[in-house]
Amino acid sequence: MSSPSPISASARQRRLEDGTHFIELSALPTRIRIGETDLEALTYDGTLPGPVITLNEGEAVRLAFHNALHAPTNLHLHGLQIPPQADDPHRVVAPGQTVTHAFELLPESAGTYWYHPHAHGRVTRQQWSGLAGALIVRGAPDRLPELAAASEHVLVLQDLSVEQGLPAPHAPMEWMSGKEGQHLLVNGQIHPVLEAATGLVRLRLINASVARYYHLAVPGHPLHLIGQDGSFLEAPQPVNTLLLSPGERADLLLQVPAAARLELHDLPYARSAHATPRAAATPLATLEVRGPQRPAHLPARLRPLRRLADADARPDRVVVFGASMDPPRFLVNGQSYDRHRIDLEVRQGSTEVWELRNPTRMDHPFHLHVFPFQVLTRNGVPEPFLAWRDVINLRAGETVRIALDFSRFSGDVMLHCHIAEHEDRGMMANVRVRPPEVTL
Repeated sequence: MSSPSPISASARQRRLEDGTHFIELSALPTRIRIGETDLEALTYDGTLPGPVITLNEGEAVRLAFHNALHAPTNLHLHGLQIPPQADDPHRVVAPGQTVTHAFELLPESAGTYWYHPHAHGRVTRQQWSGLAGALIVRGAPDRLPELAAASEHVLVLQDLSVEQGLPAPHAPMEWMSGKEGQHLLVNGQIHPVLEAATGLVRLRLINASVARYYHLAVPGHPLHLIGQDGSFLEAPQPVNTLLLSPGERADLLLQVPAAARLELHDLPYARSAHATPRAAATPLATLEVRGPQRPAHLPARLRPLRRLADADARPDRVVVFGASMDPPRFLVNGQSYDRHRIDLEVRQGSTEVWELRNPTRMDHPFHLHVFPFQVLTRNGVPEPFLAWRDVINLRAGETVRIALDFSRFSGDVMLHCHIAEHEDRGMMANVRVRPPEVTL
């Protein structure tokens, strides 16, 4: 029986003679223990969460993925800016089959990413059953003296309920609301204690839950945001709390110059008009900071970012998330997902502004594969700082404008809601990026 995964667990990886970074990863059923409960989970390489994959900007990568499950699956490298053909969610891997993802990481792609299944119609149950893992790309900002000296923890946030030794099945209405689990897990453990040295403490946070939102805080202690999704910010931004919708990541710094015992909490948050938020915060993890007193200086600058568009830029197109109750399904621009239909076409090399609308009564996290974007405004209010994103939460009734850069690749990608139940039930669309010489 496997134990909860220590986050130090690393993927099977080695350097080939030509310098390529080669990784092996398998999806397989694994008997594990959560607290005092045993269950049959789905894991990568036998650990929950899966092993940490650590890469570097600019390097060539080959990832051999083996499916040892009893059902088809595949592997999505969430947030990586790689050619669509190298991370095709339509390529389904049969039981017993191995496929290889080959790509080269771009310069300035350092950040926090993750991997999970993306076989349409199976995503929810496979991810809910445990399939998720962290993927870290390191680069120049990580070598800044302040960050190089920081105590770093990667925290994969998941939730789970167990019924008769298996991940609990969905009730019918949970396919509409999104299922939330009884157990809140940090690196596969219930309320773990994490150790760090005094000075700067760095937390890389990944929301790998199918539907749960995490409203995070360290009570009585300010946080500094240095990265969102797969990108650094230009400079640290102070925040008191942080909302992470499914699929989102955040890179935080805590200044702890002397020994302290800190708690990471999940604060109440209502993600729909029908939800009643919890009355109190839920402790997620304890951070034991030990050792002699050390300086805890923040880096002044992290990485320059290029602004794509002004806040008052007019939209080139509109994307609307919606729902239908008869039959129950989720929609993008009034249509439920069709694998064979191209819903939006754009030209490679273009920069576009999209208006994202959520007229429903619940939040929906918008995600676009391969092509990151910058948030311009939320309900007409300019975004307070610049960042590259690949997931953005659309609150109930909210309108968000984003700017997108389609310069690097051509091919077919997806946009979808990152609540897995909504994605599997139709809130997804295909986007075709045409080469410049092809007429739209």
